[in-house]
Amino acid sequence: MGDAGLIAIRWALYVDLGLLFGLPLFALYALGGGRTAARYLPMSAILAALALVGLMLSSLGFMAQVSAMTGLPLTRPDVSILGDLLNETALGLALKARIAALLILLLCALLCSRAPRVAAAASTLAGACALATLAWGGHGGAGEGGIGWLQLVTDLVHLLAAGAWIGAIAAFLLLALRWVDADDMDHVSLTEAALRGFATVGSLVVGLLILTGAVNGAILVGPGNILSLGKTTYGLLLIAKLSLFAAMLGLAALNRYRLTPALGLAVAQGDARCAMAILRRSLLAEGGLAIVILALVAWLGTLSPPMST
Repeated sequence: MGDAGLIAIRWALYVDLGLLFGLPLFALYALGGGRTAARYLPMSAILAALALVGLMLSSLGFMAQVSAMTGLPLTRPDVSILGDLLNETALGLALKARIAALLILLLCALLCSRAPRVAAAASTLAGACALATLAWGGHGGAGEGGIGWLQLVTDLVHLLAAGAWIGAIAAFLLLALRWVDADDMDHVSLTEAALRGFATVGSLVVGLLILTGAVNGAILVGPGNILSLGKTTYGLLLIAKLSLFAAMLGLAALNRYRLTPALGLAVAQGDARCAMAILRRSLLAEGGLAIVILALVAWLGTLSPPMST
């Protein structure tokens, strides 16, 4: 499997594990995590599907990394090297922890109908563990000493903050794209309340993304390499990522300061279909930007940053 295949697997894992953490977290803080959340978000089916996909992608990704390290075909791995990497490296430990977390998520999917709030809380914790393991497959797991630990911690926080944002976008899309009857104001009111509830969480998420991104940038790029970023593939991808992130911030600000009040007005006027249509375009654009950003992050993780050359 070539570099494109590895990047594709990394991207898919970022999306999958980010949703496994962000969606149940959203169900807890925005929808209360109880029967209301279960009514509007089909968490049981979502968790089961994402966990199964995560298990498949994790196994395939580990095999692909072993293939890249050994130079052997993916279909004919060296069993002894595979065992050594699985049992004696941080990458192998991270894979085993991720598989355990994904199996717990499958159990949580079975509990959603009986105890939705407990299932949402357990899924959030298991999803956080699964998502955090990705830090050991990127630059965060390659550092040494105090700087290495700082980089790993900031990577972990960055991953969790990104997962919370991705999960919120996906949840709002599920709410906004759902068919709404003209008189179904309960659905619209719930969405409007969730948007208002996300305001504080969203501000915290954005702050953490900016702070941890700045720390990682200082470690991986270094102040002396900022002006020469445009001369390398890594630098160009990083500039593209930051530009798209700025666009996402603009859309998030639009949702908070214009679309949320407009949705509240539509709720007051009793126009359910018009109210939900207000959000769809912005959310689809924000979700599209997030997907592209994660693809760039997956690509960046395969390249050497300026401070390592």
